[in-house]
Amino acid sequence: MISALVYLLFCAIWFVLLMNDTEKRFCALFLGTVLFPSCVWIIDSPKVSPQHILLYSFFAVEFLKNYNFFIKTIKEIPIKIPLLLIAVSFCCTVYTNEGLNPKEFYALARHFIELYGYVVAAFLIGRKCDIKEILRQLFVPLLILGCFGIIEALISANYPYKLICSAFPNYSGFYDLGSDINVRDSWRIRTILTTTHPTAYSTLLCSILALYVPLFRNFDINKYWKLFFYIVLFANLFLCGSRTGILCTGIILSFWIVHKMHIIIKLTIVFILALSASIALQKVIDNFSQESRGSSLQLRQQQLIFSIIQIANKPLFGNGVSYLTKNIFETDAYGDRIRDEEIMGMESIVFPKLINYGFIGFGTYLLLSAWIFLYFYRRRELHPMTQSGYLLIFSITMFFILTGNMGNASAYSYMILGVLMGCTQTLEKESKEEEDEPKQIESDTAQQDVG
Repeated sequence: MISALVYLLFCAIWFVLLMNDTEKRFCALFLGTVLFPSCVWIIDSPKVSPQHILLYSFFAVEFLKNYNFFIKTIKEIPIKIPLLLIAVSFCCTVYTNEGLNPKEFYALARHFIELYGYVVAAFLIGRKCDIKEILRQLFVPLLILGCFGIIEALISANYPYKLICSAFPNYSGFYDLGSDINVRDSWRIRTILTTTHPTAYSTLLCSILALYVPLFRNFDINKYWKLFFYIVLFANLFLCGSRTGILCTGIILSFWIVHKMHIIIKLTIVFILALSASIALQKVIDNFSQESRGSSLQLRQQQLIFSIIQIANKPLFGNGVSYLTKNIFETDAYGDRIRDEEIMGMESIVFPKLINYGFIGFGTYLLLSAWIFLYFYRRRELHPMTQSGYLLIFSITMFFILTGNMGNASAYSYMILGVLMGCTQTLEKESKEEEDEPKQIESDTAQQDVG
């Protein structure tokens, strides 16, 4: 019965994605990706997850229903150059390791689409939607999910994750579905909601807060409900137990708060923060040095040494797409389980990027992040949503460098970045047309006077 309800929920989200337009399609894609984690599969060979069905269905519908708009928008996406460079570097990685093996290029194509397709899909929607309406439509579902996250912490059991994952025939996650799922550590509370890992949940919360905080005045919801919404989100951020998530969200809030302050106040705040950081640095080092306290410095040193050994022979293009998951990790679940207990999961996106794709691949990844940051930052006076954009890409890039991309967590941030980019480009074009209209009128009037 429960499995039938889970499939009914998936079909309802799928129906909205197929039949509706603009804001509702984005909400369906975003919520579907959140609710159905990347560790469940409907088909095992080739692996097809609910996330894949939603993403590929979106592209199929968009291509068939709006072909001209689809092609035009793809040509106008601001990040097409870094995406193209990433694709070329991936192809070089496959060629240098596997030659012209069609099977490997098929795996490469899927990997590329399932990693970066979310930002393209969200950009397509953003070109023809209103960011205020997206904020309003996501508000209630996100608030409900946040309440479930608090309940998970209170009862020390995660039933939504267990019920959803148990409904599908294939599961490759980290937790045993045969018992109550409790990811709490001995020294901290940890929650995952319907994501694959507390770090993935933290990425989701950081992305949502980066979207909503700068835009808190740009959607029509009662202020008391807004306040409750933020309290729930921040409570979930604390309860998921990710120190990196708290740090990155703190950076977002700090930059947003001081954005419009006087330069003297900004410098004073920077001085106070620098002084506080210097005092707290030793405590942070001591905390990370304790091996029982999550990701320790010693663990990261072991991972660094392991990575250097792996990339020594193929430093430019790496060892191949998904090399780590195929040859090092026991399961293809973003490093959840590996054979070598001494290095655990890769605690930074730097290590797997270098091992799999080499310095060229890692360089193109950094180029994409820098490109997105500059796109939003150069338009920072256009609309508050551009603040959300550059704060999110900065914090998420730092997040992944510090902790890694667990369980396809980048999909959450890429969808938000994509829709913000699409809305920004549309607003920029409209603003330019409004500025050009008076000039055109003046030109026509001058020609009439001459005539």
